Amino acid sequence: MQPGNGTSEADGITEGARLRLYETLLAATPDLVYVFDLQHRFIYANEALLTMWGLDWDEAMGKTCLELGYEPWHAAMHDEEIERVIATRAPIRNDVPFRHSTLGWRIYDYIFMPVLGPDGRVEAIAGTTRDVTDRKRQEEALRQSEQRFSAMVNATSDLIYRITPDWRQVAVVGGRAAGKLPRGDLSGWSAERIHPEDRERVAEAIRRARNSLMPYEIQHRVELAPGEWSWIAAHAVPLREESGEVAEWFGAATDITDRKRNEEQLQRLVDELNHRVKNTLAIVQAVVSQTLRNCSDKTLATEMVESRLRALAATHDVLTLEKWKGASVEEIVRTGVSHCMDIEPGRFDTQGPEASLDPRRAVALSMALHELCTNAVKYGSLSVPGGGVRIRWTRQGNGGGELLLEWQEHGGPAVEPPTRSGFGLRLLERGLGHDLGGEVTLAFPPEGVRCRIRTLLPHDTTRDTP
Repeated sequence: MQPGNGTSEADGITEGARLRLYETLLAATPDLVYVFDLQHRFIYANEALLTMWGLDWDEAMGKTCLELGYEPWHAAMHDEEIERVIATRAPIRNDVPFRHSTLGWRIYDYIFMPVLGPDGRVEAIAGTTRDVTDRKRQEEALRQSEQRFSAMVNATSDLIYRITPDWRQVAVVGGRAAGKLPRGDLSGWSAERIHPEDRERVAEAIRRARNSLMPYEIQHRVELAPGEWSWIAAHAVPLREESGEVAEWFGAATDITDRKRNEEQLQRLVDELNHRVKNTLAIVQAVVSQTLRNCSDKTLATEMVESRLRALAATHDVLTLEKWKGASVEEIVRTGVSHCMDIEPGRFDTQGPEASLDPRRAVALSMALHELCTNAVKYGSLSVPGGGVRIRWTRQGNGGGELLLEWQEHGGPAVEPPTRSGFGLRLLERGLGHDLGGEVTLAFPPEGVRCRIRTLLPHDTTRDTP
């Protein structure tokens, strides 16, 4: 534009006034405004651009980017863009870093526009450039923040989710526990995924959270994969707008299936332990009570009680080593007669196939063998030199599911049937049969006491005899 004294008929503004108006606007804008000629030389630059260069117009007028000190790559990029605008008569937009004369390195967003003459040809290229450094930094900070958040969400084992204020729709954000659930889709979740037995509890927890605007917390089962129910611990908090209205709820759900299983297993173990302790105390009570009732000699009674309790403790040690899953019959036999093994080597002849008993039957059989052994030492085949005991066990029944154990004394004094039933005899005849869930037969032929014990073997520990 050239200054002139003409007056526009349309608006009554002289060309000179119009030029001054444009110059004022261009000087006031913080954006960089400029014009290239077809030889890529600057033929106009506003004050903001001159300030960025640190030059005045006389120093910059008619020079190209390269002549003004632009980096060769930068000048070449603008040369190529100017030629493209000339060829296509279409604008080009881009952003580029550039060092400001006083502010240092900044990032600029620019656009080149063709200036068309009356014949439609490009007669110049106009451009505007805006400093977008702060915006770019904010965008980069936001991008990095989103990346960190995404990495955190995807690294966690939790299921991260968002919920609409009315709790009607849930969107899965991420987390490894999300599995194959649709992410970011508000229709990707439904109450049908909650276990039917837990839905009312979940609904009540939601009502409490919405009414109080306090965190939502609950544990319930959910179908994270088709047909597979998992336990989750869910927690969600309300996110509010400046007005105080709830914009959405944001939450996380942790898969606690393994923990629940461990808790259930621990509870079963505690229940089993309580049962075993009660049974053990009942046995101890019976041992002490019956021993004292049938023995007037306190010293002897004490010895008998201690012996029987040691036998009980030894059996418990065996079961503890096997984590109370059971014990082998061979180990039970060895433990039951261990207090008699030091009398003389070779007095016991034991033989039988591999087999195991559950804890209750193991304790019962061990205590029975202890009583048989104690009686043999006092009155039977182990009370004299040369006497002994043969113990045989076999597997019988369908699939070897029954155990038959036989105790046979030999080489001892002639046996006479007892005239009264002491604790040991009652333990064998009544308690053993009850605890074993099987049959116990005692015989007193003159050549030696014979005891036949028949009981069932647990299915999970039964194996065919080799």
